[in-house]
Amino acid sequence: MIEYLIVGSGFTASVICIHLIDTGINPKKITVIGPTKLGQGNAFNCPNDEYRLNVRSEIMWIYPEKKSEFTNWAKKEIIDNDALHSAGNFYKRSDFGRFIYSKLRKYLESGELCHEKEVIKKINKNNDGSWVSILSNEKELHSKNIILATGNPSPQWPFPIKRESLIKTESLIENPWDGQWIKKLKKNDNISIIGSGLTALDCLASLKSYNHDGEINIVSPSGNFPPPQAFWTRKNTPIWPNGNEENLLPSKFLNFMKNYLPSEPLESSKWQSAWEELRIDISHNWNKLPNKGKFALKKKLNSTWSRLRYRASPQSIKALKELKNKQQLIISNGYAKNIIQKKNSFSLLLNNGKSINSDIIINCSGKGKDNLNEQLINSKIGIPDTFKEALEVDENHRVLSTDRSPNIGLYMISPVLIAKFGDIVAANRLALQSMHLASILSSN
Repeated sequence: MIEYLIVGSGFTASVICIHLIDTGINPKKITVIGPTKLGQGNAFNCPNDEYRLNVRSEIMWIYPEKKSEFTNWAKKEIIDNDALHSAGNFYKRSDFGRFIYSKLRKYLESGELCHEKEVIKKINKNNDGSWVSILSNEKELHSKNIILATGNPSPQWPFPIKRESLIKTESLIENPWDGQWIKKLKKNDNISIIGSGLTALDCLASLKSYNHDGEINIVSPSGNFPPPQAFWTRKNTPIWPNGNEENLLPSKFLNFMKNYLPSEPLESSKWQSAWEELRIDISHNWNKLPNKGKFALKKKLNSTWSRLRYRASPQSIKALKELKNKQQLIISNGYAKNIIQKKNSFSLLLNNGKSINSDIIINCSGKGKDNLNEQLINSKIGIPDTFKEALEVDENHRVLSTDRSPNIGLYMISPVLIAKFGDIVAANRLALQSMHLASILSSN
């Protein structure tokens, strides 16, 4: 029987492997199940050179005491002058995936750490309390513990697609995260991009590098893009209201943040420094909010919260500006709701009645649903969290059952655990989750 079964093959899965081994757990007791090379996953399995980290390299750490580890590795292993900027070093995402793999290479090559490039499609609990996982090849694995570490699920279309009524579906890019879609383009294709977040900026940077000549439509309710990263520094520690109390009203939470942030542009160092200062204790104070308060805040802030939390690499913003200057970029405010087949192209329909003629349609609307989480909920093993975006877990990352008691041996670490842990951005927050869970498991 497997002692520790880790689900996923991206950063989250890799970093929990690293921290489990660091605590003294024998790597032979660990099995990883995930479809990509370990360390890549959805986020870093992208050979496209224009897909860069959206934070400077010092933020992408595994250990809080070694914040420059990736930066130092990159300086030795990579020649990438385009990564260098006054706001920091913004390396290619694929290079960060290589760095993570290098941390586990010796265990994988020696056979001490087992990694099967498969997908787990179903998890059930045995009568003896152990777990059985069924892979996509129908193989069954039995384990004492399962750690769900799948990260953000792959994007899905934000509306139903009737594929049987469409031809040339290879021109409909549901998941652009690997950047391979660029190989399908003709220079003068009309492109429609659904969304205006970080993935949309990656696509625009790729189109600019490709010297694309066709029209590029951005479909977005706001038409706003994330601001570029500035060189920020934390100088002060905010003193939050209700410091020693267990509860915090949503209005106090929001008003404190508003009052703390300066009246400066989002792309300024001053504003970003203040925001990063708030982040020091934002998750701790988030957990003082009642669940109804968390939901109300999320609904009120909507996309604004994401725009404040996520910022873009200066390189992708440079590409955006150049495309705007060429008047090649068209912003269409609204929601995409359907795709209609035309003779040799598509028509992208918006909720305001507008239609956009498109040769290629790229879905940059955000992460999709996690099918394994859905299966665990439907099987009454887990329950959805407040935001219906992940499984509900306790403070020790144990997945809660329908009676809200923790499942023994079933854990979850993930960037989607926002309802429980608040602000989870960049590798370092996931590293802290992994360190906490590894400490718990090694002491059991």
